[in-house]
Order: sequence, then structure tokens, then C-alpha cells
Amino acid sequence: MREGISMKLCTFSVATPLGPLVRTGVVTDMGVIDAAAARSAFLERSLPMAAAARVGEAQVPADMLALIGSGPQTMEWLKEAVEAAVASGRETAMKGMRMVHALADVHLLAPVPRPAGIANFSVWPAHSADAAKRGVTLTAASADAAVKPYWKGNPDSVVGPGTTLEVPPYADTIDVECEFGCVVGLGGRDLDRPGAERAIAGYTILNDVSARAVQLVEMKSGRGPSKGKDFDTGNAMGPWIVTPDELGDPKALTMSLVVNGEVLSTCPTSGMVWDFPEMLSYLSIGQTVPPGQVISAGCYAGGSARECGRVMRPGDRVELRISGIGSLNSTIGTRQPGRHIPVPDAS
Repeated sequence: MREGISMKLCTFSVATPLGPLVRTGVVTDMGVIDAAAARSAFLERSLPMAAAARVGEAQVPADMLALIGSGPQTMEWLKEAVEAAVASGRETAMKGMRMVHALADVHLLAPVPRPAGIANFSVWPAHSADAAKRGVTLTAASADAAVKPYWKGNPDSVVGPGTTLEVPPYADTIDVECEFGCVVGLGGRDLDRPGAERAIAGYTILNDVSARAVQLVEMKSGRGPSKGKDFDTGNAMGPWIVTPDELGDPKALTMSLVVNGEVLSTCPTSGMVWDFPEMLSYLSIGQTVPPGQVISAGCYAGGSARECGRVMRPGDRVELRISGIGSLNSTIGTRQPGRHIPVPDAS
């Protein structure tokens, strides 16, 4: 990828007279640069305006799945356009269409609003040990494990930064988990390690929200969690995707869980037993992994409010931090009306 501008890829909506317009963008010091509009503005140098608009949208799509699934050449076109936009200071393109927005003027959505899938691994042995203390027996990850278990999250429950996380009707409260994740770009099947590294479009922050009382009962069945982690607003993601060239070494970062401004825990990513290429390579065995697949490394030891002895209450402000990426902010909501699940004693 070109030297120069590194990229934080986002999906955002901006108000228009016809309602919210959803676009892909690049977060820079200048503001949020509309990806497709920037490419069209760049092409206006050599093409008529109407042609530049058509070609620009084709080269750099306004949909995140299409963008990251289009391969390295599209990323080169996007970076070239963003560099030109920053250098020129120009804020409009295509008959006055706004190309640059102040971050405060847009609404950030989940960077991949509807992922192709979510695979949740657990690469932190100490987190498994904490679960065992609570009566849930999980085999801790080990570096030489041939089998790398994961469970599948609900891609339809994904929400973005700044969202109020609803408590499902069968829970008194919800727990939060600070997780590090990657987003697949080109994807593929039976990927070796180099192929998996090339397939990763970037990295983001995930909040794997959990209804613990139900989850504990479910896990004792010998199966993975279901309604304990499967409800509306149960997966928060964001605030953007940081491309590999900007992030640097994924195992040289620091993760933090912050509630109401208080830092409850921190953890270095160097403690991950498996890295993301290992996880993606395993996921792709006998399976075509599509663009927009999300892989989570799971919750680090102390990365959940429960592990820190904190019960989340309505109105609590949750901030998940990962150095090199930023912060994913959410607010705990109230219990929603609906059907109740009679939860037996998990002990």
C-alpha cells in the first residue's frame, strides 16, 4: 500500500433533505472524508464531471462490504484520493456534493453495519480460568492447539458507537466485554498464514454484550451460549476500522475497560495465545470466508465488568479502549418489554 496517508475506515450517515445518507469515509485530521466523493473529485482532473462521478463510485464504493471486498487496487485508489483531498483542502466535489464533514456533524455507524458473520474465539487463558471459578468449564486456549474453538455471534445485532445497549426482557442487567477484532477484506478458503495476513482489511473494537444469568445456564448444557449473547444491540462495534499499515503490530497494543470514567482494567495484547492470521486461517479450513467477516479475539481476563466486580446499571457509560484504534463508547439502557425466560439456578 502507498506510503503517506494511513486510514481509519468508517461508515457514517449524514442528514439530507431526503433523510439520512449512509456513506463510507476515511477519518483524518481534516475531518471525515467521503470515500467515493473523494475519488470522484480526484478523477475530475481528467474526466468530465458526470463520468468522474460514475467511475469514482465504481472504483471506490460507498458501501463498506463492497469497498473492503474489492481488493488492494481499490485501497490504492482510495488512498490516492484521500491524499489529494488533504493536500488540496477542497471540501466539495461533483456539483457541490460535500466531500469533507466535521466528525461532530456525522453519525458514525458500525464500520461494517451488517457483517457477513462473526466468529468469537477466546485467546486469553486467564479469562477461561475466571469462567471456571464461576462454574463454567472451558478449555483454555494453548499456543499449540490443533483445534481452535469459536462460537458464532449474531451479525444482525450489531450496532455502532454511541448506541444505548438494551437489556433483554429476560435479564435484570447486562455485562460488557472489551474485545479486539479484525475485519476480513478479500477473504478466501483454506488460507495459509500469508494468505490470511493479506485477507485482513483492518482492526476494530468489539463489545460482546452478555446476559450472564441465562448464559451460565446455557454453558452448563455443554453447548455454547445462545440467548445469553443473542439479542438486539448485543454486539457493538467501532468506531472505525484501522488498516494494518496504520495499526502496526497488533500484539503491541493496550486494551482498557472504562466505566463512568473509571479505568477498571487494562491488558496488553501481547498476551494473545493465537493471533488474527492464525484464527482466520483456522476459520477458512473447508469454508469460504467472505468479505466483511468479523473475527473477535474474545474478552481478556478482567475485560468484563463482572470480572471487575461491577454490576452495570442503566445510564452507566462504557468506554472500551484499544491503543492505536481509539474508543468505543456505549450507554447501558433499561430492560425492554417482552417475553421472560424462567432461569433456573445455575449453581
